[in-house]
Amino acid sequence: MPAGQPRSRATKNVGSKRHELGAYWLWYRADRDDWAICWYVDGTDGRGRRTCRKSLGIGGGNTGQPPKAAQDALAEHYLSNQKPVEAPIAQVYVEKLMADWLIEHAQPNLADPVRYANGVAHWLQFFAEERSAGRLSGPPTVADINSALVERFHAWRVQQGVSGHTIARDTAALRQPLNWAWKRNMIASAPFVPDVKNKGEPRDVVYSVEQVAQLLEAAWSLRDRQHIHMFAMIMLSTNARVEAVLDLDKDKQVRDGLIHFNAPGRQQTKKRRSIVPICPTLAPWLELYQGRAIQWQKRHVDRDTGEPWFEYLPTDSIKNAFNKTLVAAGICQQALDGDGKPVWLPPRHKLGETVPRPKLIGLGSPNTLRHTTSTEMHRRGVPEAQIETAAGHRGTGTNNRHYRHLRPEYLTQFIDGVESFWADVGKLTKAHLLDHNRAKIFHLMV
Repeated sequence: MPAGQPRSRATKNVGSKRHELGAYWLWYRADRDDWAICWYVDGTDGRGRRTCRKSLGIGGGNTGQPPKAAQDALAEHYLSNQKPVEAPIAQVYVEKLMADWLIEHAQPNLADPVRYANGVAHWLQFFAEERSAGRLSGPPTVADINSALVERFHAWRVQQGVSGHTIARDTAALRQPLNWAWKRNMIASAPFVPDVKNKGEPRDVVYSVEQVAQLLEAAWSLRDRQHIHMFAMIMLSTNARVEAVLDLDKDKQVRDGLIHFNAPGRQQTKKRRSIVPICPTLAPWLELYQGRAIQWQKRHVDRDTGEPWFEYLPTDSIKNAFNKTLVAAGICQQALDGDGKPVWLPPRHKLGETVPRPKLIGLGSPNTLRHTTSTEMHRRGVPEAQIETAAGHRGTGTNNRHYRHLRPEYLTQFIDGVESFWADVGKLTKAHLLDHNRAKIFHLMV
């Protein structure tokens, strides 16, 4: 067997196109229904290079179509193993610019760098096929980027059954690195990168009051998901941005009955962070513990007594936990593969299962809570200006933007709308209300 070839009878990757990102690729072990990240390392004992593997504990999919969770894990592994550029020297190779942009800009500054890393991976695969077809003589330079090449990429992704919105995100993974390099004088100019045609209408999901109640109950039922409960409470009470809620430090940003979503010393960006009054339903939840508002509870077991205890840890990503909460709440659907066919997972024999089970994915995302809040406020007659202000959209006039939060009437109709919404939720559940028993679970009395 050649050096570096995974030694398993379940390996059937020969002749199949594997999902790669840089020096790393995904490998599927069918007998264990498990994906792993693989890479080569040079041997030090004269045996040549060998293959290292890191199991992900993720199942489903097939060799040619890894599940999204495995692709995200590969992108995270790629980002975490890149070495920063030592000096800002000029670069003309597009693939190098993309790698530098991911490390220096996307990873430290963007809310979801994994999404862009996946987009870069698609471009690298496309460039490789362009070289195989003879349309590129080697690694593409900035001079090779033109409308015809980008439109071929769009057509290539359409053939893979990808939606227009996904292709647009992939296109941004080329456009943004080029613009970033131009602004830093790394290239003389940034070529025009056309957007995808026929993108289609956005598919915004909005949760009903009944679904919000189900989500809160599912989030509260397990301690390692109760940070999703807190996240949902803040999102639905403020109309804030996802990143602003994840960054919220209550000790520094909650004062005088207001949440200042833009932290002290942080410069406002185009995605402005607002100042929102604390509604009565949310107020007691913000007093449960100090520091970051969104902290997940990691379970430990005492070695001496065997008793479990929980450690609070801040988190910058709730994507997976939010999806699992949606599935637990029944707000989900069966996943589809690249051909649009339902995905089935093998039975878990340890749990007594004898037949395959559907792979379920949640409907919507953390940002769906923001869409839900806006929709509910419109439905309840809250003025558009107050909804936009809470959302962080710019108002008119410098004085209005800087000082309106000091007025006694600031966002009063928005808060009335939020409390009206919570009253309707209260007809279905009490999971949004903090009582004595819930406070005790956090080991605090409020």
